[in-house]
Amino acid sequence: MVSENPLTVPQAARRLGVARQGAQRVANDLVHEDLAAFHANPDHKGSPLLALTGNGHRTLEAITSRANRAHGVIAEGISPSELTAARDLLRRLIEQARRHQEHGPVDETP
Repeated sequence: MVSENPLTVPQAARRLGVARQGAQRVANDLVHEDLAAFHANPDHKGSPLLALTGNGHRTLEAITSRANRAHGVIAEGISPSELTAARDLLRRLIEQARRHQEHGPVDETP
């Protein structure tokens, strides 16, 4: 949830496409675990910036390294072009699902 550049909780929530309240709970948990810290925001006194701590950076690096190794194992034997095509298709499906969600339930009559 925390990027390399400090973000406010509402900015992080928008970036992730989640509710601000949920993002706030996660931010509070990260701070409690010393993975992130709130800092004064010169642009908005009521909305502090959330930034990784040193411990948070180390934890993120460890998670990223492990994920990269797992991705290599999962993608073994699949060409980069096939992965790109799959990623593009998934993005299109997600976008279509979002558009349909905005317009309410799908009418099941033919």
